[in-house]
Amino acid sequence: MPFTARRAVRHDDVLDLRPTTGRYGGCGMYRMMVVDDLPIIVDRMVRLIDEHEQLELELIKAYSAFEALDLLKKIKIDIVLTDIKMPGMEGIELLHEIRKYWPRCKVIFLTSYDEFHYAKSAISGGGFDFILKFESDEVIIESVQKAVAALHDEYAALKQLHEAQMQKRQMIPLLQEQALSHLLYGKGRDIHGGKETLRELDIPLQSDMPVYVLVGRADDWGTITGAADRKLLLYAARNVAEELLGVSVVIVSATVEESKIACLLQPKACLNAARQEAVPADVWERTFSFVFESLPFLQSTCRDLLKLQFSFALGAEPVPLSQLPEAFDQLRSLFLSHAGAGKELRLTDRKSAAADNPSAAAAAQHKMQSFVIKKIELLGHYLETGMKAEFDQLYEEIMDDPARQSASGFLKLEVHHTLASVFLSYFRLHPPNPSLFAIVELGKLTQTDPDLSWEEMKASFATMADRIFAHKAAETKEIGKENLILWLNDYIGKHIAEDLSLARLAEIVHLSPVYLSRLYIQTAGVGISDYVNMCRMDKAKELLKNTHFKIYEIAEKVGYDSALSFIRFFKKQMNMTPQEYRNL
Repeated sequence: MPFTARRAVRHDDVLDLRPTTGRYGGCGMYRMMVVDDLPIIVDRMVRLIDEHEQLELELIKAYSAFEALDLLKKIKIDIVLTDIKMPGMEGIELLHEIRKYWPRCKVIFLTSYDEFHYAKSAISGGGFDFILKFESDEVIIESVQKAVAALHDEYAALKQLHEAQMQKRQMIPLLQEQALSHLLYGKGRDIHGGKETLRELDIPLQSDMPVYVLVGRADDWGTITGAADRKLLLYAARNVAEELLGVSVVIVSATVEESKIACLLQPKACLNAARQEAVPADVWERTFSFVFESLPFLQSTCRDLLKLQFSFALGAEPVPLSQLPEAFDQLRSLFLSHAGAGKELRLTDRKSAAADNPSAAAAAQHKMQSFVIKKIELLGHYLETGMKAEFDQLYEEIMDDPARQSASGFLKLEVHHTLASVFLSYFRLHPPNPSLFAIVELGKLTQTDPDLSWEEMKASFATMADRIFAHKAAETKEIGKENLILWLNDYIGKHIAEDLSLARLAEIVHLSPVYLSRLYIQTAGVGISDYVNMCRMDKAKELLKNTHFKIYEIAEKVGYDSALSFIRFFKKQMNMTPQEYRNL
């Protein structure tokens, strides 16, 4: 496709060179300099390249090697076409200077017959290609095209490498948190046997040594209701803990549940120890004392900086990574057993650790409680996604277990509160309208009757779920596919200059991009991207015929950041440029 905005320039207007988006992967238009002491050669080469429709280059003239060098010091040059023999400074010397400033620049040498072997040595010194001055135009253009292709390949490789590095840096914290979360919940117990995994994720723990477990809980969120805001504050609390405790211990942390953070700690002596026995016992004891006695300062810092009150529970003994789920559950239980005891608590299971081990029955009961709570949390996902059959099946499985029905009143209350939190979370994300308020008894979510039987509790939440699913189904039916498409078409027409990508439109209507694309084609008979392009084309033609806006202004008004992209799009659709269409 022809490029209509090119020009050849001399060094005196080099400040006006502004790279525009080109056809090479978004890397911008390349700059090419033609250097020769014979102006007729320079002018001929520039004219030849400028007239070639397949090349998009900003062309710069230089009539001596010294003039070229002066330009090279001021601006980036991607391709140089230079005579190999010039007075004062030869092409080989110019090549060496170019390498100092722009090592990726592709240098093509022009040579005559008697300099052929000399040019070959120039290639071995870093030149890209050499051609004879009297070669056909096709040979010259082909050499320039090869240089452009080489630059494009290098740019693509560098971009891919940079993106991979950026993605890795962005993913490392997420992968670290995921790995720690798996350890705490018993989903990745094999990670402790692989030092390589810890090293790859930059987790500084020694996998063959135990860790202390510290769990922090935000006691009261106050007016902070947004999930993103809460998560950000928990992340900040982790940073505070790592900053204050990291002076003496190795610490890694993760956000767990909606209001907690978990930290794994080891003495710094572990970093240089080959095995646990090499770390003296008193080092572990000092580590416990340091962490526990630092908790008041940690709490006051969170209170002052984050305006949040935190309670902390610290494991009394270091545990192997394989036993983290049990230790983590023990600390979570401490919070439950101290409910109502106030805020900014400092808890430890030291007394429990010194006592006799709990009976097998008690351990089984505790495991059962943890298991049912995790299952109940999954109900929230089914409620959110409208998966009624899956919700009903899992709900029956949870509530019909005889062991749970005969369990203690404490478990019943815990199950009630956990179920209530599932429904309250749903209503927080989807505020109920008056019609849903009328059929859902929200008071049952905020008030608990200790005397409520298990069967009554089961029936109450089942009825509430049925009403929510029925309401969601009615809303979906009322909207209808056709109405959704009509609304989308109206939105596209009113926001033609904005981002109308499939991902953005799907976000607006709260559907997945894949589903929206399929739904739109089935209902409208045309792809959503094709419809957007059609609307933009109609708007562009209207503006071209009925207004005096410049081409780049029209490009902006129909959603194109680049006038060049708009021109290409228009010509592809109409087989003529916007200006040609305006002149009709």
